[in-house]
Amino acid sequence: MERNFVDGYVEWQANPEITGVNRLPQHATFMPYASFEEAQKAERYASSRCKVLNGKWKFKLYKNYAYRPSDFAQVHYDTHNWDTVQVPGSWQMQGYDQSQYCNVRYPWEGHEDICPPAAPTKHNPVGCYVKRIHVGADLLQKRVVLCFEGVESAFYLYVNGQRVGYSESSFNRAEFDVTRYLQEGSNVIGVEVYRWCTGYFLAGVPGYVAWAVSFGMCIFIPLSGSTFGTLC
Repeated sequence: MERNFVDGYVEWQANPEITGVNRLPQHATFMPYASFEEAQKAERYASSRCKVLNGKWKFKLYKNYAYRPSDFAQVHYDTHNWDTVQVPGSWQMQGYDQSQYCNVRYPWEGHEDICPPAAPTKHNPVGCYVKRIHVGADLLQKRVVLCFEGVESAFYLYVNGQRVGYSESSFNRAEFDVTRYLQEGSNVIGVEVYRWCTGYFLAGVPGYVAWAVSFGMCIFIPLSGSTFGTLC
């Protein structure tokens, strides 16, 4: 179920029917290119209509949602003493939280007694990611879509302190139109990632939770006028 209102709690904790808020509709994998010649090369992330934001991000892990700062993605929030992590990447594989193999038990069993479909609230780490990007005046004249190519298991997206939307469904792409949230000059992208959400009751199949909580992302910039594209 999609909706436009972002509650900040109900989405990940209580309502399994909510899988996205302000998220663009799913579609075939597509990349816009500026010219036919550029499209012919089929070098997906070399497109001039795409800016990849992978790399170093500021990061801080909190015990659960009650401990995370609600204003961490504000322009003036000080993150200079936060750690730096690599994106895409699992926070467990970068020294945070713990790895855990799931087989017949849910990973929070023994830590918190909950009933489906509620997600754990006490034993549910939340990772806050922050990255600053520069946006020129020319980009403000275009439509800008922020694309996440996989986040486990749920997350909220913030731009300059404003909550843009929400998504779960760990291994599907999630795209958000952030055009109206951007400003000329420095912009703050914030991502608030929840280790577990209501959907995890369905996703709790055998596997190492160590591979959870990772994401890759890039900005797609579809321009008005003549734009070429490829399905890839």
